[in-house]
Amino acid sequence: MLRNEFIEKVKQISKENLVFIDESGIEDNACREYGWSIKGTRCYGNKAYQHKSRVSMIAVLCNNQIIAPVIFEGNCNKAIFTTYVETILIKELPPGQIVIMDNINFHKNTIIKVLIESVGCSILFLPTYSPDLNPIEHYWFKIKNEIRKVTAQFKDISIAVEHLMKFICIVPISYVIAIS
Repeated sequence: MLRNEFIEKVKQISKENLVFIDESGIEDNACREYGWSIKGTRCYGNKAYQHKSRVSMIAVLCNNQIIAPVIFEGNCNKAIFTTYVETILIKELPPGQIVIMDNINFHKNTIIKVLIESVGCSILFLPTYSPDLNPIEHYWFKIKNEIRKVTAQFKDISIAVEHLMKFICIVPISYVIAIS
């Protein structure tokens, strides 16, 4: 589907029925890139940890609210995304919702389609290379900037992410510790 077609199609759907889903990640070396100090003096900051790890998040944006968030260590893949849809997302979707997501391979999985349609919802894929048409991308940008601001206050980046997500989500955070 082309960008213009997608935009026209979305305009015809009630905003209450639009559900935008995406995943994002942040690494523990993502400290603040800028700081303030007295003019002419160097700005110093503390980094709370030495190793590099990645914390990923999946969530849904619906009616300008982040819902059904999940936090896990590592990168998102087909198994994690499928488990998320099956155990968390479909419990939060009322019938008639249109789930909008990007075209990554594990989103285009038959199991995902069956799970979402089993609760009376449908999927609409974003046009290729159009993350700007997914409003949750803007939330991820803001969330990651806030995480960078508070990271040094926490022993572990996953704790910083959890702390921040508690303030912005209306549904309790779920955790996917390990999926084999």
